Amino acid sequence: MATYKDVVIIGNGPSAISLSYLLAGNMPYYSASGHPVDFLHYRLEGLQKVPIVDLDLQWLSEGLEGRSNNPVSLLFDALNHPDADLGVEQPSVLSWHHQHSRQIDHVVLGKGPPGGAWQKMEGGTLTISLGSWMELPNLPFRDWNSIQHRERNCLPGIRQNRVNVESVAHYYRDYVDIMGLRKFFVNQTTVTSVHLVGTDCEGEKLNPRICQLYPLWKVQAQSVEQCQDTGEVKTADLSFVTPHVVLATGNSDQPNTIDVPGENQPFVLHFLSDLERLLLRGQLTPESGTVLIIGAGLSAADAIIAARFHGISIAHVFRRDVDDPELIFNKLPQNMYPEYHKVNQMMADHSKSYRGYKPYPAHKITSILPNHEVVLESIKSGNKCVVHAAYVLVLVGMHPDLSFMPDSGKSIGVLTDEPVNCRTNHIEIHPYTHETVSYPGIFAMGPLVGDNFVRFVQGGALAITSYLHRKKKKKALFPLSS
Repeated sequence: MATYKDVVIIGNGPSAISLSYLLAGNMPYYSASGHPVDFLHYRLEGLQKVPIVDLDLQWLSEGLEGRSNNPVSLLFDALNHPDADLGVEQPSVLSWHHQHSRQIDHVVLGKGPPGGAWQKMEGGTLTISLGSWMELPNLPFRDWNSIQHRERNCLPGIRQNRVNVESVAHYYRDYVDIMGLRKFFVNQTTVTSVHLVGTDCEGEKLNPRICQLYPLWKVQAQSVEQCQDTGEVKTADLSFVTPHVVLATGNSDQPNTIDVPGENQPFVLHFLSDLERLLLRGQLTPESGTVLIIGAGLSAADAIIAARFHGISIAHVFRRDVDDPELIFNKLPQNMYPEYHKVNQMMADHSKSYRGYKPYPAHKITSILPNHEVVLESIKSGNKCVVHAAYVLVLVGMHPDLSFMPDSGKSIGVLTDEPVNCRTNHIEIHPYTHETVSYPGIFAMGPLVGDNFVRFVQGGALAITSYLHRKKKKKALFPLSS
């Protein structure tokens, strides 16, 4: 028999963890006597005793600007990281108070340990964002470091700290325990389907109070558990019925492909972790030959850094010109990201002064042959050349897996006839509630709606929580366990 939950959250990364913290009854309040944005302080002045979730988020966020297209994300960021886009590290103007009566019963379903994709990344890589921008509500990164007696990992000589991915992954796992959220998390679980089961009392009769006019969704999943003593792996089917499903899966489920003949060859890889595994196992050495890396993003740059560290020869193919303003390296301050600007410098240098590295700007792959020959074509001239590669590493971005959704999630994006892509086709939502336009009762947050930075995903948690508490005030719209 399915279990009823007021909210089912799919995904257990920073977005899901933030939402779980608010749904657990932790309420944010404005606690400052001033704010750098004068009109925001004017709107909040005198309301310090009212939780932000109970205020008019549309009114509060009106006029705010920043690096998110979602207004509540800008609002939360302005309160939690004042003047962050100016490079200033100001303390949060939010205070948090736990109110058990405001807890909303929920469950968080994640494929791995809490932290989502952060648990799969190369641990020594430095984050793009500052360490303070990786924080979740009410637990500063520095305070966590003090609690755990860990030294901060930052790049020497840089005023503002960046931290390595391993520290961030540990922080997210510890956050769930420190904040008392573990009881809401069901990890090592893959959602297999989400479908409508009816309205009113048509759904499964799990509780006599569940009789409503809103849609009920059934979420089916499979959990995997390995016995520590015997190593035996056990699977279990899980089933939940809920009026509120939150999509917080992020963007790192499946790699994008280049769709050329031969891409399915066994020496063609699509994950940075594949390269790391080959290097750690000694299966890729300087004697192995050239690794051809495709892409001009940060993952490609990390692959180049890792391969050069191990003395591997590299051919680097990318479609853009080096001076293209849309290239990520041209958007990063050089003083904060010297390692990425070094890669960018290598990409622009055609004098072959970097031994073991050869760039192919404004080129594309036309085919990958079984004999390890890769055919390249200049996008500008059409001239072709051949590179022999021991391995080909395709790093041209990722996309989410929404195959568990009705129609595999194809109708949920802004462009309803195309799959969801976190760069060009976000899930279409109502901006102040994050409820999807396509499916009443299904919400989305984080990279799925264009918020790719941790500091912004928490605004989605605020919007969803605010909506649920407003709905709770309307009598008998949905049962709450508390």
